[in-house]
Amino acid sequence: MQGPETDSGLPSPLRAYIGLVASGGLGLAVLLALGQGWGTTVLAEAVLMTALAVVAGSFPLHIAPRVKADVTSAVFFGAALLLEPGAAAVVGAAGITIYTLLIRFWGEKLHLPWYKYPFNAAETALVMGLTSLLFHELSPGTSVLTVAVVPAAAAYYLLDTWMVSVAASLQIKVSPVRIWWTGSRDNGPAELAQVAFGFLGALAYYQSPWTIPALFIPVAAIYFAFSRLASANSRLQTALEDLENLQVRIVSTAKLASIGAISLDLAHQIKNPLAILLGRLEEVLENLPRDSKARRHANIAFEAGWRIQELTQTFASIGKLEWLPLDVRYVLDEAMGMAALKNGKPVNTQRTYDQASLFVRGNPILIREALSNVFANSLEAVSDGGTVSIHALRVNGSVVMRISDNGPGIPEQTLEHLFQPFFTTKPHGYGLGLFACKHIFEMHNGSVDVETQRGAGTVVVLSLPADAADDRGEGGEGGKLVGVASR
Repeated sequence: MQGPETDSGLPSPLRAYIGLVASGGLGLAVLLALGQGWGTTVLAEAVLMTALAVVAGSFPLHIAPRVKADVTSAVFFGAALLLEPGAAAVVGAAGITIYTLLIRFWGEKLHLPWYKYPFNAAETALVMGLTSLLFHELSPGTSVLTVAVVPAAAAYYLLDTWMVSVAASLQIKVSPVRIWWTGSRDNGPAELAQVAFGFLGALAYYQSPWTIPALFIPVAAIYFAFSRLASANSRLQTALEDLENLQVRIVSTAKLASIGAISLDLAHQIKNPLAILLGRLEEVLENLPRDSKARRHANIAFEAGWRIQELTQTFASIGKLEWLPLDVRYVLDEAMGMAALKNGKPVNTQRTYDQASLFVRGNPILIREALSNVFANSLEAVSDGGTVSIHALRVNGSVVMRISDNGPGIPEQTLEHLFQPFFTTKPHGYGLGLFACKHIFEMHNGSVDVETQRGAGTVVVLSLPADAADDRGEGGEGGKLVGVASR
């Protein structure tokens, strides 16, 4: 059974179902075992089948990257045909418990929640006990070469897959029929092939018990060959995934190169008319009364013009940028001020800054613009009176900034395209804000991630390497605080 890694927050119906299966399966195993005649032969066969199940479960096959499959169904079904119901149920419970514990403590440090151990043991005991009961009721003789194998195989497959499907449906709240059908469609042939292999093994054992040791060599050879093939398939799939990711990066890089070329040309074209605009604004400011409303508005326009000039100079000299030590608290405050001035929406702002040093090295103009794009999106997402929270803290050599809002969140279909250039959901947007933000942070060896939940808001997590020269918290070079100057 595949389930969550912890048992916290299990739905009540799932808890009840786990208890029902555990008590019913282990109870049936005890009841059948008490009615079982445990002679020397039966005991030896049970030990042998348990050992085979442990070996089969302890060496799973790699069938895809991060996906493994074991062949215990073959052993378990063969044991259900060969053994009496009591011995079969005990073999099922003991075999799966032993190999699970072996994998956990000696193999890959398997971490299963507490309820999986009794559930898996009871579920396997239930399946094997009932399958064996059905088979021996329909086939009173000792031979396994009988048509009773067909209903026994159907019972084994249906019981095993259906009980797991019900558990999964109670956990993820999806119809068990849908889960069972999807699993049967994808994995049914492989599971039925194991059942068929288990029948062949039981038939060979019935003819002569010594055939089992004799089969070890060819089975091991086939297992080794299939493992090599599966491993090669896994490597090929990983290589194909890497190739697809590389193709995506190539397309993104090509788009970025075209945007960069346009930006450089645009920066050069804007420079001269912007200088004229700033010069005229400066003359207007000198002739306006000092405390007048018109002078305040003109001064805001003048500061915005200087920011444009800083950006054009930055883009024009993109190849020779100098990284400076700067305190992200100053950059965050200024970027938020820029976005709020443009948006004009009444919004509550909460700031929480770590007492530790929050210095990084980078270009303050670019980082400010990247953060301003994030703030602009957060402000647009919330309604009037909403809240945008800013948290900045130092974590393991990095400065981490979390910008969150209590807006409606981002739809899943939008989230996967969020950082692609020219993708936008805004009527008059260009789809370059978050793309530029991510690129700027990656230029600074940082990262940008988005966490969102429909109806509960969005959190943008931005990270930059902390300034290596500032490990003592004295601030950049000689304790000097470098922020972003405003004009």
